[in-house]
Amino acid sequence: MTQEPMGIAIVGCGYVADSYRYCLKLHGDTLRLTGVYDRDAERLKAFAGYWKDQPYASLDALLADPACQIVLNLTDPHNHAAVTRAALAGGKHVYSEKPLGLSAQEAQELAGLADKAGLRLAGAPCNFLGESVQTAWAAVRAGVIGRVRLVYAELDDGMVHRANYASWISRSGRAWPARGEFETGCTYEHAGYALGALVAMFGPVRRVSAYSSLLIADKKTNPPLSNPAPDFSSGCLEFDGGIVARVTNSIVAPYDHRFRIVGEDGVIEISEIWDYGSSVVLRRASTGRLGRLIERRWPQFSGRRLKPVRPPLLKRGPGLPTMDFMRGVAELAAAISQRRACKLDAELAMHITEVTEMLQHPDRFAHPAVVASTCKPIEPEIWATGQ
Repeated sequence: MTQEPMGIAIVGCGYVADSYRYCLKLHGDTLRLTGVYDRDAERLKAFAGYWKDQPYASLDALLADPACQIVLNLTDPHNHAAVTRAALAGGKHVYSEKPLGLSAQEAQELAGLADKAGLRLAGAPCNFLGESVQTAWAAVRAGVIGRVRLVYAELDDGMVHRANYASWISRSGRAWPARGEFETGCTYEHAGYALGALVAMFGPVRRVSAYSSLLIADKKTNPPLSNPAPDFSSGCLEFDGGIVARVTNSIVAPYDHRFRIVGEDGVIEISEIWDYGSSVVLRRASTGRLGRLIERRWPQFSGRRLKPVRPPLLKRGPGLPTMDFMRGVAELAAAISQRRACKLDAELAMHITEVTEMLQHPDRFAHPAVVASTCKPIEPEIWATGQ
């Protein structure tokens, strides 16, 4: 029997909402948009008008709509918890943009509310469901690089405050929320992209040793920021089996989103963790002088590209998303319909939130910090066209 697409409603029509909305067309057999809402009337009108969507008159009207089963919470991070609480109280499942909450305690509270209500709660990011991470993960499982020892995950975004970020406009006309990004912090905004992939491959993080700092307080905002967050963090994460990962987040260092998995027999590198179609390269350990010279000076010739587990579904081109943002929402909908565990469930989102807090605010924890939360193993995607 064919399952009807599940009704979802978007709350929050800001900058990131356009990327989610663009990707909705990839999941027409799983998801059906019932409407959109934003408390800013101008923002709501612009978004609904651009995408030709049905606007809700209020959040209460959205929550009262029986056609909506999942609330897609795309509000700013400081409103994630409040909107998720309201949606759960209204009897809706929730998929929340990252972070689930601004602290481990807040995330744990939300997970408890969902569990008590018998509802599903899941959280972004879903990039570990993307083709590039799945390709790297398949190679790790196959033992291509032997026993994994170390991972380097870079999430350096360049000196963002020196960029012309005022010109960054979404499809429906929303400006990139610079003030909110700078006050939330690049670690809360970005660490999940690395953490999700790490936890999927190697299980929950056990201990964290971290450092963070506000290196450049003046981000050229007008008026100046009242509470700028750290713009640099770096942490060493310990996993079972002796695996260690170093995760670095910054909006100061030159752009670098590499994800490198180091095994005893070689290295697997994803060149861009934000791109489902990113190249995944296998490099063998160079032992001779010539091999080490090539590796150092001409790294493009020191490895071979691995065949993707399947071709990326997203079209590539200027201005198009490089990630299928809706894939996580579709996974939640499928899990609800099939009455199975969701790969991005509240347990995982809560775990990632706790580790993220340890990275951005190491002063709140012992050193090294023992991670209190955990999560179940995540099953890899096995596509018919791939492995």
